[in-house]
Amino acid sequence: MKKIYNNYWFICFLFLSLASCNDDNVDEVFADSPADRIAQGNSELLNALLAQQNGFKAVYFTKNDEFGGFTFFMNFAADGTVAMTSDFDANTAIESSSYEVRLGTTTELVFTTRNHIQKVSNPDLPGLIGTGFKGTSVFQLFANEDGKLIFKDARNRDTATLILTPTNFSNFETESIASVEASLQNRDSFVNSSAVTSFPFMRIDDGTGNIKEYSLNYDGFRLFANPFTINDDGSISDLNFGLAFTEEGFTISPALDLGETKIEDFVLDQTSGSDYIAEVNNIKVKIGYGNVPVVPLDSYDFGTAHEVAVFNLAEMFKHSAPFNNFYENYTTNLAANPTLPGLEITNIILWELNTGGIPYIDIRTNYGNVFYDLDFTYDENTGIVIFSLTGATNAPGFFTDLLQPLLDVFILSSTGYYTVNSGTYQNFSNRTFSLINADNPSYKIDYWTF
Repeated sequence: MKKIYNNYWFICFLFLSLASCNDDNVDEVFADSPADRIAQGNSELLNALLAQQNGFKAVYFTKNDEFGGFTFFMNFAADGTVAMTSDFDANTAIESSSYEVRLGTTTELVFTTRNHIQKVSNPDLPGLIGTGFKGTSVFQLFANEDGKLIFKDARNRDTATLILTPTNFSNFETESIASVEASLQNRDSFVNSSAVTSFPFMRIDDGTGNIKEYSLNYDGFRLFANPFTINDDGSISDLNFGLAFTEEGFTISPALDLGETKIEDFVLDQTSGSDYIAEVNNIKVKIGYGNVPVVPLDSYDFGTAHEVAVFNLAEMFKHSAPFNNFYENYTTNLAANPTLPGLEITNIILWELNTGGIPYIDIRTNYGNVFYDLDFTYDENTGIVIFSLTGATNAPGFFTDLLQPLLDVFILSSTGYYTVNSGTYQNFSNRTFSLINADNPSYKIDYWTF
């Protein structure tokens, strides 16, 4: 019994000793009151924002598993206002609005009145009705890395980041506008420049001779890429990331995770004028455009699948941007010709593709319709179709002269056209496919079928 009592008193003594130690630790860790700690956190963030007299460059990814991002420049003032510009659209003028630093679940930066940053949450954006780019105006401070401020969006904590980096500008107003206009130009050139083809790619060189190529599969509207490649065993591997264009090139999120190396910042290669390069730890990643596909295309079975192919005037977004530019310029010049003033093409149709009859191209205009009989061969292995004119036509010579630039692009590529499935026609069951001009792969022309 004495042994039991001794153990009991020893346990009580040990418990009281531990409790005393814990009370001391509590007093040490929480020396400041909750109100003081909140005030200190807010003050530290506010001081960091105000310390940069020429503001911050901000790259904002709203949801990097669905969208790319945008570049902003922000200059915070002590009176609670922020001057801001962005590359979201062509309206790059600096605007002033209000902001607050406050406590939510943690220290927050809140943009309380409208400015450029609210554009990413605009629910009325065409194609993104109801959601916009799913942005926010409330950001939780995640880290301060030597003046680089990293914020998260509580709703999309794993996919949304706002990163503020000091600009080191001499003049915020002039340099910030010049920077966003440069990044806006980079974003436009990435899909509209003369270097753009129908075969965007990503090439990863690990520095040891191993090279892996992906079809980039880029959505210029969402600023989002889904690169994919076909492995030796026939399986498909893919990646996903958004792009945010900058004055030097673009940043991707999430970063490419290549072993111990992360790749995220790409710079425009001035030599090529079109390739974007990232190089870290002897690993080199290139994103650009090629003249041939780096992975096999989903070829359309031309000459077998359907009898008729109609130029897809209702879904111009399925054509490539360079082709749309060509077609707009060509039709403008065609209407201005002095021989047939106001000449307008109303439709272009390929007939008799799988009937055993004589195939022909039917060009319809407001002056009447003309046809040109065709021969074609389709290679199932390459997915390439090559056309030739038989010489049979109802078009007078001067009319053919006017249409020649169109014929050269639509059917007279000397090396043919890659065929690729492109989905369905509007809300109908009709299939669509594209012909990619192998002589000039920047030209992709879409058709709907029946």
